[in-house]
Amino acid sequence: MGKRLTFIQEGHHGPIIYDFTDTNCPYCHLIYVTEADLIREGKLTVRYVPVAIIKPSSMPEAAAILQEGNPIAALQHAEQEIGNSMTSGKPANLPQATDAIGAATQKTITAIKKIEENNKFLQEIDVNELPDIIYLPKKGKLGLITGFVSQKQLLALLPKLQQ
Repeated sequence: MGKRLTFIQEGHHGPIIYDFTDTNCPYCHLIYVTEADLIREGKLTVRYVPVAIIKPSSMPEAAAILQEGNPIAALQHAEQEIGNSMTSGKPANLPQATDAIGAATQKTITAIKKIEENNKFLQEIDVNELPDIIYLPKKGKLGLITGFVSQKQLLALLPKLQQ
C-alpha cells in the first residue's frame, strides 16, 4: 500500500496510520488537529495521503502542497489556513497549482498524477467519503475508519496497532 500511495509523513515514532485528507474537508482538518498532539508526543506517525474528491479546488490545492520543496511545511501551513477559515467563517486562502493546458509545469503534472492515483485507491476500496484512516493492527487485516475520529478513539486504538 505505502509504495503505491503518495503521502506526507509527520512523526517518526509510534504506529503508522494513513490519513486520507482533502483540503475542503472540515472533518479532515479536525482529525489533523487531533493527530498533531499524538505526533508531538511521539505516540503516532501519520502518513497524510492527499486526495481531491470534494470540490474542484481540491486538486490544485493538494497539488500545490505536494509540489512544494518542503511538503510537510506546506501541509502545516494549509492546515493552519483551514483552521483560521473555520474560525473566521472566511474562505481559506490556500495556494493552488495551475493545471491549465500549456501553463502547468512538469512538477504540477506529476503532483496531479500522484493525487489521481490516491483518488483511484479510494475508489478501488470502495470508499467515497472523508475522512478515512487506514491502519495495520497487530493481528488481522488492514483496518479502515471512515468518518471523524476523536483523540480518545485514537488513543484506544494505538495499543492495537503494529509499530
